[in-house]
Amino acid sequence: MSPSTQFSHSRRGNTALTALFTVLGSETIFFGTLLAAYFYMRVSLTSWQMTGAPFARLALPTANTFLLLISAGTMTLALQAIRNNDLAGLRRWLSLSLVLGLFFVAGQVFEFNHSGMRVNDQAFGGVFFTLIGFHALHVLAGVIMLAIVLWRAFLGDFSSRRLVAVQASTWFWYFVTGVWVILFAALYLV
Repeated sequence: MSPSTQFSHSRRGNTALTALFTVLGSETIFFGTLLAAYFYMRVSLTSWQMTGAPFARLALPTANTFLLLISAGTMTLALQAIRNNDLAGLRRWLSLSLVLGLFFVAGQVFEFNHSGMRVNDQAFGGVFFTLIGFHALHVLAGVIMLAIVLWRAFLGDFSSRRLVAVQASTWFWYFVTGVWVILFAALYLV
């Protein structure tokens, strides 16, 4: 690879990562605004109770939390694998991350359908479904991103010198995991 080609790949990689961080910055503001509205309404409104048994409510979100935390670890292993030119390891860890992400999304859909709440159930229902729904859409976008990166990994597109897409998908996955931990604490534990 010539020095000009190396610079070109490096420059494109830096541009892609800068774009990702710009998107993540705007998404942080988006979720921060939704959380601020949630806390404002929670403090301001007198009718603010989530229906159902507290422990039954926590089982699925707690399991989902563990799924995302484990998947963040598997994404770290995927990134480490490709940094070591271990394409088989990248495929293995990406596959596991993808499956864990799909289970998370399935858990969210199940919770939406079996929560005993509706979007128009007082203020809590609206805020709950807005926050959880938007997060689920972000995880679904991450799952699609992982599927594309995995497909490209099977095509042999990555190496220790060509890994920007793996880095970007890993950082996006860290973002959705971090947002979920905050949402889990705010909506289920506080």
